[in-house]
Amino acid sequence: MEELGNSQGPRGDAVVAHCREFMLYMKEIQTTLREEIKSACEYRPFEMCDYSARIANEICCKKLEYVIEKMDAMQLNIEPSTNEV
Repeated sequence: MEELGNSQGPRGDAVVAHCREFMLYMKEIQTTLREEIKSACEYRPFEMCDYSARIANEICCKKLEYVIEKMDAMQLNIEPSTNEV
C-alpha cells in the first residue's frame, strides 16, 4: 500500500499485483455467491416434505375406521332381524 502513496507514482508491477489480488477476491466472492444462490434455489422444503401426504393418509385411515365401525354396528343390528325371519 505504501507503493500507491509514493510521490512518483506506483510501480506498474505493484499495481498489477494489487489488481490481480483484488480480482482473485472478486472471483472468490462470486463463486461463493453462486453456490449460495444455487443451494437456496435447490432448497424447497414444502415440495420435498411429505407432511401433507401423511396427514391426508391419516385422515383417510380415520374415515375408513369410522365407516367400518358404522358398518359393523349396522351388521349387528341387521343380524337379529334376519334371524327372526
